[in-house]
Amino acid sequence: MKKIIFNTRLLLLISLVMSIGLETSCKPDDSLSSGSKVELISFGPAGSQIGDTISFIGKNLDKILKITFVGDSVLKTSFITQTAQLIKIKVPDYTRRGFVTLYADKDTIVSKTMFDLLVPVIISSVTDSVRPGDNITITGQYVNWISEVWFSKDLIVRDSNFVSKSLTQIVVRVPETAQTGPLVFNTLGTKPLSITPDKDLKVILPAITGFNPIPVDRGGNLTITGTNLDLTMGILFHGVADTVKTFVSQTPTQLVVTVPLTAAKGQVTLVAFSNLPVVSTANLKLVGDLEDLAYAFYEDAIMNGWSENGFNRTADYANSEFVRDGVNSLKATFTKINGYLDFYNVTGISPTSYTELAFSVYGGPGTDGKNILVKVNSKAPGYNATIQEGKWVEFKIPLATLGVTATIKDVRLTSASMGVVYFDHVGLR
Repeated sequence: MKKIIFNTRLLLLISLVMSIGLETSCKPDDSLSSGSKVELISFGPAGSQIGDTISFIGKNLDKILKITFVGDSVLKTSFITQTAQLIKIKVPDYTRRGFVTLYADKDTIVSKTMFDLLVPVIISSVTDSVRPGDNITITGQYVNWISEVWFSKDLIVRDSNFVSKSLTQIVVRVPETAQTGPLVFNTLGTKPLSITPDKDLKVILPAITGFNPIPVDRGGNLTITGTNLDLTMGILFHGVADTVKTFVSQTPTQLVVTVPLTAAKGQVTLVAFSNLPVVSTANLKLVGDLEDLAYAFYEDAIMNGWSENGFNRTADYANSEFVRDGVNSLKATFTKINGYLDFYNVTGISPTSYTELAFSVYGGPGTDGKNILVKVNSKAPGYNATIQEGKWVEFKIPLATLGVTATIKDVRLTSASMGVVYFDHVGLR
């Protein structure tokens, strides 16, 4: 069922205008005078419907050859009644709101008040799926009385911008910024309507099916394959704040873009012209990136419900000074010897699906050759990971070496010295 609402504010305004029009229509449009001049005194009634009989009252109306409405006209041969004082006609099909013009051989009389109608606009079908920039078709009865189409309260196409308009069909171009949602059709007439179809208009978005090459070099060209990619306004890469809006090439099925030098491994987001994001299901992989973790304790942030409860250290979980993978690393400032980071989860994770603990370490000033003691569930003897100052080093420690046999609830990284150390990509493989 279509939702039809009377447009009350517009109705109030039109009612006021019509009340003024009806008052003036009781008076002659021109001063009554004798002679052969054609005069229009009144016409109506206002609020008639298409096909209703209306009357024109005046002087010398037998000289009228044609009556023209906005959108349609009636010739003398189709008048129902014509005398010097009265003409009766049926309101023609394509009549729209506006002034009426009466034509005689030597006189042309334009009404001083507008003729308006009570029009029962009926919408029978609307295009249900469309690409931005393409056309939708609305069919029904008297749809030429639709004055505007609302794609949203801030995105309105008025009838002056319709592609085409007829009694039974209008065609409207969908703005590029339109989004999926309900349409509202507002009509003219003495009782304006707001009509909302049952189904929302579905506005098509771009979609990603793949990347090539994988991995891709930063600064190199990435080919994105998919559908409706020509509807993409910009691309967001993980780790890059600005939207990339310049492409090497773009077609509906392929988009080629240069990868920013600061891009990080992660999802790629297409931005449609409506500013809606379309996020890839797969992560973009870049040359030099670390192998994916199967389960992460830290990856740009503390992950998977774990906490970090260290001692004799300060920790910045969103550091961007030195980053091995992604957009952040964990900066630990050890304030005493044997200070430590402690990843903890009361529920923990079963080790049965994993074979090694992996993490990367970057040594700050004065840490070269120092060790990080790694223990899981406080098991001895642990593992000493040697730091290199000013360089990222990845460690892959077999769980068997760490004595892991039960649920992992605690991963502790203890520093043998004071100073700053950066950690990244901490988890299980």
